[in-house]
Amino acid sequence: MDTLRVSTFGRSRVHERCVNDGIYTAENIDVELDVTQSSKAQMGRLRDGVWDVVHTNADNVYWWNEDNGADFLIVLATPGRPNQSLVVRPEIHSCAELRGKPIAVDASESGYVTPLRILLKKAGLAEEGRDFTFLEVGATQQRIDSMRAGDTFGAMVGSDQAAALEREGFHVLDSINHLYTNYAGGTAVRREWAEKREDLLLRYLRAYLRGQAAEDGKPGQATPRFGWDGLQEMMQMRRDVGLLRGPVDAHRFADDRYFQRALATL
Repeated sequence: MDTLRVSTFGRSRVHERCVNDGIYTAENIDVELDVTQSSKAQMGRLRDGVWDVVHTNADNVYWWNEDNGADFLIVLATPGRPNQSLVVRPEIHSCAELRGKPIAVDASESGYVTPLRILLKKAGLAEEGRDFTFLEVGATQQRIDSMRAGDTFGAMVGSDQAAALEREGFHVLDSINHLYTNYAGGTAVRREWAEKREDLLLRYLRAYLRGQAAEDGKPGQATPRFGWDGLQEMMQMRRDVGLLRGPVDAHRFADDRYFQRALATL
């Protein structure tokens, strides 16, 4: 049994399916799952070899590779929707009322803060430090706690949690869903690790694809696609807010060959 150390932002239904249905076991994998509290901690530990695989916002991979000297590779890009809303404290009723106030984020340079910058700019809050400030507090629950404590006045929050916060008197000002025509979640590894442990990576991807198909109610019928369009669109958005230095080409940081090999052996 090979141990695989995986970090994510939550215990996904796909992971639970793979555990409960013995899909990991069938691939001779024991997954040690970490639920991270911040992307910077997650990606730093991926770089340092603490984690083998991370499920994360692909924008985090772009930033770490370009600005932090990492050599991460996206090996699975799952098409979907971001389902993240801009939520603000009860006394805030518009983006204009966020002017000069701190906003809770996971990371100031990447992730959901990229589309957040677009929402703020469209509302007339264009300059960080003058029109708004970001306070890095970590993952969703940490951002919610920060708003509840009054330390920050807005944050990106998942749609389900946003609905619950509305019942507490918080307000949902906008969603980033309408900013994307395509979107893709990212699964990343160190490029060197993928080359050395290809067999283990393929087994994990195969298990994940089986779990995903079962969770979608289509066991044995996995026909997913690699979300190149979503990765490309996210990269263009990063360019639009001035955070991307190199060309808008998702192939710089993603490779679908491992995905295709896993898919071919399902």
